[in-house]
Amino acid sequence: LISDRIARALAEAGEIEGEKTLEIGPGTGSITEKIQEKTDELVLVERNGNLASYLRKEFPAAEVLKEDFLEVDLDEPDVERCVSNIQFEISSDILEKLGEAQIQSALIVQDELADKVVSEPGDKNYGIATIRAQYYFVPVKLRTINSRNFYPEPEVDAAVLKLYPNKDRHPVEDEEAFFKLVKALFTHKRKKLRNSFVDTRHILNYEKSEAKEIRDELPHSEERVINLGIKELAEVAEFLEGR
Repeated sequence: LISDRIARALAEAGEIEGEKTLEIGPGTGSITEKIQEKTDELVLVERNGNLASYLRKEFPAAEVLKEDFLEVDLDEPDVERCVSNIQFEISSDILEKLGEAQIQSALIVQDELADKVVSEPGDKNYGIATIRAQYYFVPVKLRTINSRNFYPEPEVDAAVLKLYPNKDRHPVEDEEAFFKLVKALFTHKRKKLRNSFVDTRHILNYEKSEAKEIRDELPHSEERVINLGIKELAEVAEFLEGR
């Protein structure tokens, strides 16, 4: 990120008032400088050894971890905020890890991902990425960032995404089973639930005859999968778990 104005806006979006704050992949510290104005407790995760050494010199008060963020145990740093310009290639994995830890975040992500994350049931962008993000967070897309604000310039635009922890609002008892169901159903997201369920029965470990017996009993069986929100999908998962 080469725009000082956007770096400052991202730090502002972090809503930091002294909270222990995480930055993923700080690089040379252009965003770190702005975060440091808002908190004395800063954890920087940088996997590049040379950059990690540089950050230790430039930000001696910060805790610098030379690690891959996806390998970091977030129970150890015990952070309350995350403000980062994250790698587009692993954005979904980062969002999931932050979501599991329920860390309020302000991130720069690929614009296309931001649109998916904030989409509503029925929208063309609505899918697994949407449900996973909205299960963990209430997401807010603040703005699109033109690609020319980065060097090297990427081929796509970015966006500032705010994520407020939200997990406890959902009536899901078995997360693993819930996400397995969602992943299966959304392979045929434009079909009616009853048909998508039968077509993905092998993923859900049902025989064809059993799936056909169940399909009309499913809650929202006549609705198209793409029109189902987290609440409705949770009701389907609960029904299947109760059988």
